[in-house]
Amino acid sequence: MTENKSSVSGSTFGLRMVALLSIVRWYNILLIIVAQYISAWILSAHVGSTPFYTDLKLHGIVLASIFTIAAGFIINNFYDFEKDLINRPAQTLFSRIISKRIALNYYILFNIIALVVAFASSIKIGIFYSLFAFMLWVYSHKLQHMSFIKELAASILSVAAFFAVLLHYSRYSSFIFVYGTFYMSLVYSREIVKQFINLKGDLVLNIQSLPVSLGVEKARSFLGFIMVLSFAGGMGILMYNGWLPSSYFIALSLISLMAAGNFLRRNNYTVINVIYKVLLVLGILNLLLML
Repeated sequence: MTENKSSVSGSTFGLRMVALLSIVRWYNILLIIVAQYISAWILSAHVGSTPFYTDLKLHGIVLASIFTIAAGFIINNFYDFEKDLINRPAQTLFSRIISKRIALNYYILFNIIALVVAFASSIKIGIFYSLFAFMLWVYSHKLQHMSFIKELAASILSVAAFFAVLLHYSRYSSFIFVYGTFYMSLVYSREIVKQFINLKGDLVLNIQSLPVSLGVEKARSFLGFIMVLSFAGGMGILMYNGWLPSSYFIALSLISLMAAGNFLRRNNYTVINVIYKVLLVLGILNLLLML
C-alpha cells in the first residue's frame, strides 16, 4: 500500500515538473542561455577580460536570467490562461495540472532566487533584474490589453537579457545596436503574427489586439508595413557592412521576409510564424560569426 502511494506521488511530482517546464517554455530559456554565453564569448574577446567560462558574475547573470524569464512566463500564463484555453486547448493541458496558487508560489520563489543571485553578482546587475522582473509583471498584467504598446514591450523584453551582458562588460557599439534593432523588428513582427493566430480567443475575451482594434485588413496591412521596414533595415546593414561572415543571416532574412510576404497575401500566418521562429534562432546563432 505504501509503495503504491509513493509511486502515485512520484508520478504526480513528475507530471508537475513536466507541466512547469512546459509553462516556463524551457526551450526559449535554453536559447537565451546559449545567446548570452555566445555574446559573452564575443565581448570578453574584444575587451580582453578573463575567459567567459571562468567569470562567476557572468554565470550569475545567466542564472538570474533563467529564473527571471521563467517567472515571467509563469505570470504571463497566469493572466493568459483563459485565452489559451480557447486558442490552444490541447497545449494548455499541462497548465491545468498546476493550480494558480502553486503557480504564483513558483513565480515568487523564482523572482526571489533571481534577485538574490543578481545582487550577489553586482549592485547594477541586481537593479537591472529588479526592473526586468517588474516590467515582465507590468507587461502581463497591464500592457496585454493595449494595442501597439504590448507588441513593442514584448519585443524589448525579449532582448532585455542581452543588455545585462552588455552592462556587465560595459561594452557598447553601433553595430550591436543596429543589429539588435533589426533583430527586434523581427521579434515585433512575430508578435503581431501571433495575434492573428490567436484572434479567436482575443475576440471571445474582447482583448484589444491589433486585428481586433484595427480590423483584420488594416492590421494585415500594418504587418506588411513592418515587414517592409525590416527588409529596408536589413538591406541597409548589408549595403553598409558589405559581405562579411556576419552578413549571411541578414541576407537570409531578406529572402525569408520576401517569402513571408508571399504567405501574408495568402493569410497563412502559421507558416509565417514558423519562418520567424527559425529566423530568431538563426539570428542568435549568427553571433558566432561575429567573433
